[in-house]
Parts: sequence; structure tokens; C-alpha cells
Amino acid sequence: MSVARHGPTDQERSRIAGFGERLTQAVQRLLAETSEGTIVLAILAGFVPLWMIFWIVSTAPLDAHVDAGEASVWAQHFAFGYKHPPMTAWLFELWFAVFPRERWASDLLIVTSNAVALAISWRLMRDHLDKNRALLGLVALVLVPLYTVKAEVLNANTVTAPFWAATLLFYLRARRGLGLADALLAGAFAGLTMLGKYWAVFLFAGMAVAAVTGPGTRRFWRSPAPYAMAAGAIIFVAPHVWWALGHRESMRFAQSVINQLPYDETLWKSAYYIGGAIAYVVMPLIFLAALKPSAAALGDIAWPADEIRRQALLLLLVPLALPALVNLIIPYRLTPDWTFPNWALLPVVLYGSPYLTIDARTTARAGLVGLGLVLAIVAASPAIGYVRFEGSHDRDRRYARQIAEMAEHIAGQPIKFISGSPDMIAALPFYIPQARPLTGTEKVGVLLIVCASNDAPCRQSAIARARDSAKEGGRTTTVTFARSFLGLSGPPETFSITVLPSPQAGLGPNE
Repeated sequence: MSVARHGPTDQERSRIAGFGERLTQAVQRLLAETSEGTIVLAILAGFVPLWMIFWIVSTAPLDAHVDAGEASVWAQHFAFGYKHPPMTAWLFELWFAVFPRERWASDLLIVTSNAVALAISWRLMRDHLDKNRALLGLVALVLVPLYTVKAEVLNANTVTAPFWAATLLFYLRARRGLGLADALLAGAFAGLTMLGKYWAVFLFAGMAVAAVTGPGTRRFWRSPAPYAMAAGAIIFVAPHVWWALGHRESMRFAQSVINQLPYDETLWKSAYYIGGAIAYVVMPLIFLAALKPSAAALGDIAWPADEIRRQALLLLLVPLALPALVNLIIPYRLTPDWTFPNWALLPVVLYGSPYLTIDARTTARAGLVGLGLVLAIVAASPAIGYVRFEGSHDRDRRYARQIAEMAEHIAGQPIKFISGSPDMIAALPFYIPQARPLTGTEKVGVLLIVCASNDAPCRQSAIARARDSAKEGGRTTTVTFARSFLGLSGPPETFSITVLPSPQAGLGPNE
């Protein structure tokens, strides 16, 4: 009679443990025999292609994100501000002056930006941690989803991360050494962070709290460093402030994120923000737990004895906690996703205590765990792509390219304006770079109206307007597209594409 097995035998477990030990020793030797710069370069050089594979495969059923379409509209003209500060549009324009308007190129921009943020964060860690601690910290940051599986969209959240990390790098250098160049660079990168997103106001608050805290405060304020920081920030922020005084876009957007909610909902939102932020860094926290920190180590992490590590703690915690406190006073659309740039100092805070023992063996094990998790996520990308292919929430991203190509073929000339069903037209400017959403006041230029099959008012309005402008060449075409993924075919989707020779007065963006 056979007996069912319920797991590996002791001999099999021993073999697995032995293999793991040999692998750990091999990585230890590699770390010992390879220069640190080469190791970091290899990690970042592997980061880019692995996550490019993940994004290309997992989003294969989709076209460009709607935020890329919005950035395309902004990039049509240079300005010191748009709905958001201008950095997203500037980077978009520079990048796509070199790369084609393809979704893979948008993915590459995001992955490259995150790799740069990690490189700066490593340099920041290396200023305050030894080799093993810094490499452990780099692996820990790679396992924060905001650098990887959550970094799908080119927007104000993702573009700020490198500038935020550079600000922290040069601030702490200036605080320690009072160097004028470091102080100017800290201020300049702080200003550039603000040009990425107004979330940087919390970074400014963290810098302000850190600047008046600690035994070196008087020495710091008697030096030129804080004034050089302020000057560096003003140089970059002043043009945007000047722009904002003459325009209302940023103010209207800021007002739109403010909510009037009951206090219990506001309290829940702040708690959800804090809980979500902690959840994003669960792997770095697991690494810390695996180190089995003593009570002395935990106390030193909670409030470091070292002045610079205490500064690092304030620069991490104040920008993270303050948004939740502000939300209790002025409720607004708060989400832990907005903490994209906040984590560069986390390894310095978690792994910087001298009471922790972090050697090459620890780093090797963490590296193997990190590599295994990354490879597992990349291997799962086809399954993730299938879920997105079968799902319904990304419907507006499935046909933008096909609609754009068909519309330009029908028009036979450059399309200047876009209108129609909001979900259908949001990503189109990415594929029609010269086009922008119609506001209702334009008079000259070819107008494209795209209506979803279930948007009867849009379709009826478009057909009527095409009929009225038939003599000038207006026409409506009904098209059906289907998307495929891994040999599977999705259900067909029908759209009406209307091309008018020029917009007519009173035609709003959603008609």
C-alpha cells in the first residue's frame, strides 16, 4: 500500500538547503571579487531590460496611457506650467524628439527614469552606509512596487523621483560639509522637484524641519549653505510662480482635488494613506526583520544618535506623514500612490544603525531573494497581460492607435482638433501629436470626432454635423476593431469616426 507524500523529505530539504548555501557563497565571492561600481551598474543594467520585458508583455493588449496623451498636448507648446507644473511636458518633448511615438518608448522613459532615481539613491546611501548596507538598500528599493510594477504611467508622480533623490543627496552633503556647491545643487534640485509636482511642498517642509533640528543647526545657519539652497530653489521655481500668477490652470486643478468630506471619512482616508505607504515598503521591512534587530537597534532606528541619520529620518518621515495630517484639516484626494518619490532615504533609516550586523552573506541572500522575486514577476507578465486583455477597465486604451491611423487615413491631412466620447479620445494625442482636445472656440483646422458604440448622443451629434458640412468634405465612417493577445481574439468594438474640415462654433469637447 502506497503512502501519500505531503511535502519534501528531510533528504530533499537538505539538498535544497545545500544548493541555497552554495548559491549564497557564489554570490558572496562575486561581491568580494567585483568592484562596487560594476555591481551597481550590473543591477541597474539588468533593471531596465527586465522591467521593459514586463511592461511590453503585461500591457501588450493596450495602447498608450491617457496620461501620455495629456502630456502630448502639453508638449505641443513650451510653457512654465500647465494643469501640473511643466516638468512632465518638458521631459516628454525631449524624449520623443529622439524616440518614436510608440508605447514601448514611453515605457522606456519611465523605466530609465526609475533606474536613474535608483542610481542617485545608491549614491545617497553610499554617503552614509558601507558597501554591504548600501547594496542591501538598493535591492530593497528595487522591491518597492512604486519603482516597478506600479510605475506604468509617465506623469507628475513618476518624473519627480530622480529630482527628489538628488535633492536629498545634496542637502545632506551641504548639512554635513556646508559646501556652497552642494547647497546650490540641493536648492536647484528641490526647485526642479517642485516643477515636477506640487507634492514637493512636503519635501520643502521636511527640509525646513531638518534645517532647524539637531546640534549642528547653529553652525548650519551661520554658514552660506541655507541661503544658497534658497537661491538655488528660487531660480527654478520663480518662472513657474510668475506663470501661475497669470494663469488659472494649476489653481483650478488644485481646487479640484479638494474634497468636502465628513470627518470620519477624512480620518479613514489619512489612515488608508499611511497604511498603503507602509504596504508599499513591506519588503524592506521584511529585510529589516530578517536581520533580527535588537532593542538597541530598534531604538537607534526610531531616533538615531548620529546627527546626519537623524536628519535623514526627518527628511523621510515629515514628507510622508505631513500629507495625512494636512488631509485632516483640508480634505483632498490623497492616495499612497503619490509617495512615488519619497523612499530614497528609507535604506539609510532602516539599515544605518551600527547595532545591526549586515555582512556580505546578508547582502548576498537579499540579492538572491530580490532577483528571484523580480524574475517571478517578469515571468508572470503574460498572465497579467491576459487579465488586462480580458478585463473591462482598460477599454479606453485598446484601440487608440488603430483609431488614430484610420482617422488620419480618412482625413488625408493633419488633424488639428479631437472631440467625442471622453474615454475614447484621451490617449489619441499621443498618436496624433499635432492634435489637441477641442474647447469649442477654435475656427480653423481639421476636427476628428470619435464616438463609442454606446455613446448615442455623441454619434447622433457627429452624424448631424457631418451632414451639415458634407459640401466641405465632412464625413462619418463606422469602423470595427478587435484586439488580440497571445493568439486569443477579443470581442470586436465599433466606433464612429467623423472628420470635419474645421470645427464649428459651439461644438464642445464631448459633443
